[in-house]
Amino acid sequence: MTARGQATLGDARALRRAGGLSLRTQLALVVALLALLPSLVMVVVTVVPAYRRAGALAGPELMTVLAWLAGFVLVAALTGYIVSGQLLGPLLRLNRDLGRLRHAGGQLAGDRLVARPDEPQEVRALIDSFNELLDDVEREQGRRAAFSAALMHDLKTPLVAAANLLSVVRDEDGLGREQRVEVLRRTTLELQALIELVQKMVDAHRLERPEVPLAREPVDLRELVDLLVDRLEPLARERDVVVEVTGEAKANVDRREVERALYNLVSNAVRYAESTIRIEVFPGLVRILDDGPGLGAPLDELAQPFNDQGVSIAGKRYAAGAGGLGLFIARRVLEAHGGRLVAESSGPRGTALLAYLGPS
Repeated sequence: MTARGQATLGDARALRRAGGLSLRTQLALVVALLALLPSLVMVVVTVVPAYRRAGALAGPELMTVLAWLAGFVLVAALTGYIVSGQLLGPLLRLNRDLGRLRHAGGQLAGDRLVARPDEPQEVRALIDSFNELLDDVEREQGRRAAFSAALMHDLKTPLVAAANLLSVVRDEDGLGREQRVEVLRRTTLELQALIELVQKMVDAHRLERPEVPLAREPVDLRELVDLLVDRLEPLARERDVVVEVTGEAKANVDRREVERALYNLVSNAVRYAESTIRIEVFPGLVRILDDGPGLGAPLDELAQPFNDQGVSIAGKRYAAGAGGLGLFIARRVLEAHGGRLVAESSGPRGTALLAYLGPS
């Protein structure tokens, strides 16, 4: 058997394994049926009455008519099968090319489907669509690979810092109590940063799903914001940032999810603010204003789950990594509640983010 014949046989087997009749067989059956119907009508309308008038419609004559019909249908089916094989040739070649990509081990590396000059327009359009899909998949692979590399750095930094600080406690016998307390405090901060990062990764993977289950309950938004400010008070004190909270409101939301979203927004503000943060609580809305350097890119670009692009904030370049996870988590939580995250303003004088909680 030739290589082409073996490939065709392999394609046919693949189609049969997929379940049901192959498209080629179905086309052959359709051609046979289309050939049978007019022939059957002709036999019933003309041949049978003629035999009856001649008194010759007996067993042998009837078997001859049926044999003729069967032979005619068989020839039509065989012809349809051969012709359909030619018509479906481009699709069978496309199936082989896709199988080759499937066995590439997930590494596309620019490999694309190639359309022959004589391919039908429909097949060429299908190949173009596949290639566009492959482009999207390759971009996503590259984006996640770059993110993973940057994430390894984000995870490694606090681990190395904590290990170095603990080695100081272990090796320096002359440390006083205050010095040991300070070293352990810094170690705790590094470990907390690591835990925060891991939690963001877990949340980001969970929130990538189209539907986010919510356990709504009445929540005092002012009380929730005050709690978050208390949690971030050590960082705010270290950076000499004052946080002011105004307003009162209640909302029917998932407390844990909203707490996670607002914590990410407020903690970002504390990290980048120059001196002041103002949080305003309204029914269905929390407004967060800081006097920091502003967002390094449009909010839609920053609030992505696995961003491989670095950003510049206040003239300082931050590498790709988990920087956008907090904004992504906040955006998805708000969207799950029917709300949205909006950058009201952002510039050298500060940023104002609006966290709409949606209908209660």
